[in-house]
Amino acid sequence: MKSLVLGNNRAYLEDVPDPVPHGEWVVVKVESTPICGSDRKAFVSPTPVRDAGHEGAGVVVAVNGSNLLKEGDRVILNPLSGCVHCSLCLSGNYIYCTEKPQYFSHFAEYVLVQDFVCTKLPDDITYDQGSLGCCALGPAFSSIKRLNVKGFDTILITGLGPVGMGAIAVSKFLGARVIALDSVPFRKNMAKEMGADVVLDPTDPDIKEKIREAKKDAPLIKAVDASGNGNAERLCIDMMEPRGSVAFIGENHNTIPICPSDDFIRKGLTLMGSWHYNMDDREEMFAILRRSPVVHKIITDVYGFSDVQGAFEKFMGQDTCKVILKPWE
Repeated sequence: MKSLVLGNNRAYLEDVPDPVPHGEWVVVKVESTPICGSDRKAFVSPTPVRDAGHEGAGVVVAVNGSNLLKEGDRVILNPLSGCVHCSLCLSGNYIYCTEKPQYFSHFAEYVLVQDFVCTKLPDDITYDQGSLGCCALGPAFSSIKRLNVKGFDTILITGLGPVGMGAIAVSKFLGARVIALDSVPFRKNMAKEMGADVVLDPTDPDIKEKIREAKKDAPLIKAVDASGNGNAERLCIDMMEPRGSVAFIGENHNTIPICPSDDFIRKGLTLMGSWHYNMDDREEMFAILRRSPVVHKIITDVYGFSDVQGAFEKFMGQDTCKVILKPWE
């Protein structure tokens, strides 16, 4: 089969053996596999990377011991893997499992994947739509749910890549008013198309005052950062009113300044991280994929495996949102 290799600003295919099913590990024919922001590191890596790609949707084509899936099942290929036995895996929060076995790249014609991290995909949801249930909507949906966002809420969303756009889509689906921040013109325009009520530039020297004006008389007590930028994360904390809650869903391995007394104790602020949604929430996710009038807009570009280099060059620019690869095209 064909599998993708990334590195040195190159994307190319190589032939590798077809995977073989065993136990809970099933073989899925990949029909749609989005590129994630975390794949940037693989594309620019000085050495070849063969395990990038952790989103997708497809159809089960081979099983050998699975009691959860059968050949012909359409599935969402959720990210990573789990040990199957710990309380996190058993409760649907497998993404946080600390004993993950090796998992395999979804940038391939076929992938070997654990059955319990697959979500059965209803027939009325396309593979492309289903693939949005991974990293585009997964972290966003989880954070919005944990923040208990509802109609009449005003929410601040910083960072408008695919995950931030997912947060806009989920928030608007629930009836909330959205203040969205990004400095990239393409993303700002797209946020308006996604339904954001106010779109601001975080580099504006008066950004805090602009946010206060944008929220009008409503309390601003809910925020999501999808940028992973320390300044944006700090801005979310600063803009929250007493008893507010902030969710960080953009990866940031650096530190940011925090004062426990001023930021948390005396404001009663709650700060949370969110990586992916609980597997038991799939029906709520399906409702958004089916009924949101804007969620499909997150997909801006689709490429076949015949032009993987072009796909990644497009992805690395600033005029796109979610780029999807089609292994069989």
